[in-house]
Amino acid sequence: MKKTFLLMVGLLIMLNLVACSGQNESSEYFGFSKKDFIIEEEADTRGGFHGDGSYYLILDCSKNKNKALENLSGWTELPLSENLNLIMYGGEKDEMTYDYNLAEKAKIPEIENGYYYFYDRHSDSANSSDDSELLDRSSFNFSIAVYDSDIDRMYYSDFDT
Repeated sequence: MKKTFLLMVGLLIMLNLVACSGQNESSEYFGFSKKDFIIEEEADTRGGFHGDGSYYLILDCSKNKNKALENLSGWTELPLSENLNLIMYGGEKDEMTYDYNLAEKAKIPEIENGYYYFYDRHSDSANSSDDSELLDRSSFNFSIAVYDSDIDRMYYSDFDT
């Protein structure tokens, strides 16, 4: 009986460690690896129900600028699309006010010169790089990265609601 109890406790601890280690263990963020740059800030609030919450990462790329520029292959030049700008910074469209201000939560300032990468992880997404249906959903599951060319800084964030 005691062996069974200890076995069950050990199994639960292992399952918990495996479940927790899967969250954000990857060090690749659209080509940017944490080991290649200086981590300025990082925060993860996805401990909520079904992993709801957000994760953000700010990398200083100034000391390895050439590597950063190589990583921007496949990224889109700023400005953000209209939908992404509304979801990130707020505004109005079709008499609707959008005040999610996700950029503020991820500490992403408005950036004039740079690139961005968007990846829609929503279960209803037919095309992970298309943000056209983003504002029509009741929940968000996407990742976005913005690279500021003026100061060589990359901002990355996951949003899960």
